[in-house]
Amino acid sequence: MFQEHTRDSAPKESAEVMKGVEQSMGFVPNLFAYLAESPTAMKAYTQLNALLGESSLTPQQVQISVLAVSVANQCRFCVAAHSAGATKAGVDPNTITALREGRAPDNREDAALADFAQSVVRERGWVGEQKVRDFLDAGFTQANVMDVLTAVAMKTLSNYSNHMTDPSLNPELEPFAWEPADT
Repeated sequence: MFQEHTRDSAPKESAEVMKGVEQSMGFVPNLFAYLAESPTAMKAYTQLNALLGESSLTPQQVQISVLAVSVANQCRFCVAAHSAGATKAGVDPNTITALREGRAPDNREDAALADFAQSVVRERGWVGEQKVRDFLDAGFTQANVMDVLTAVAMKTLSNYSNHMTDPSLNPELEPFAWEPADT
């Protein structure tokens, strides 16, 4: 149903974004082939991603957040992509494995972050005051709360678009292939 765009077939603004993604990553993840249909969606995703890099979360915490959200949303493509990203960012391999298996990481801070991010997804933001307090008590800040919401917003865009378009994994992501535990 949806066209899998290349830089040649994508709208001009999307093609420019794809060029930038390729320059920064060395390849264009296939999710962009479908997001390219809308320059707005392309820019929204890449701008949110860039903003997360400037957020109160460390690069490792960003990857834990987006991986946890992608697992909660059962997005095969993004779990693979963010498993690769988490590995590259230096996230503890045990944390990555736990998240991919639907378990809480052993590291208390990683577990609190993943639990909070997944609770936001499951509860559609209605996590309740106690869940926010638990997150803050684990050493996080109110700014971290808002930055996790930014991660959820970004992943909602890509996870849902991937559910509709089902992009194949790029060869670079195949070693990180993932299937939800309940399928």
